[in-house]
Amino acid sequence: METLRLNPYLLPHKGLRYVLGKVTILAGNLDQSKHEEVDKLKALSQELFYLLETHAHVEDEMILPDLEKRCPGSTEENQEEHEYLEGLVNTLEQQVNELQAGSPPVKFFDYFLDLSEFHSKYLAHMIYEERKILGLIWNFYSDEELMEQHHSIVSSFSPEKILRWFRYIIPALDPSERLMALGGLKANAPKEFFNQLMENIQSEMSERDFFALIDSLEEKSFA
Repeated sequence: METLRLNPYLLPHKGLRYVLGKVTILAGNLDQSKHEEVDKLKALSQELFYLLETHAHVEDEMILPDLEKRCPGSTEENQEEHEYLEGLVNTLEQQVNELQAGSPPVKFFDYFLDLSEFHSKYLAHMIYEERKILGLIWNFYSDEELMEQHHSIVSSFSPEKILRWFRYIIPALDPSERLMALGGLKANAPKEFFNQLMENIQSEMSERDFFALIDSLEEKSFA
């Protein structure tokens, strides 16, 4: 069976799609009179903004500059989109920070609409990257270079960043991708850290899917 080449967008983009969906749904159905629900929306929104910022940093510092050297002019549109989307995120952050339980309903509705509009634009942005930029990456990089780039990106992540990202990435992956993403960590990371990571992931997964993942990791350990 033919397999896809290493894709630097696969894990972060699936994770971002997952969180974007969670925040958009919550923004549309929360009880605006309850402090705990408004606080949950604000916390999850901030988590989304953090993930968007750190992902943009990886692209702008570790992916696009080298691709631009290999294929001059290929990343200009992508970089312009990043600047535009960053401005939208700043506006959303200001909006959600002003929300309080009992705020006028129009403020919640405006945030929901603006967040939904951003959601649609960011989905289009990711598809552009996955169709055009990824094609260029696969054209200009060997498999060995893609793996080297992958290791550079992963090694730049602090333990806290891994914990925050993988909480949302793993539930968004298919079973084989989950095993690929976690197999190396299980083999090489300190046991205490890996257990903490799995606790974070469990909070976002159904019991059936989580224990299926545990079984798959155990089988891989003995393979």
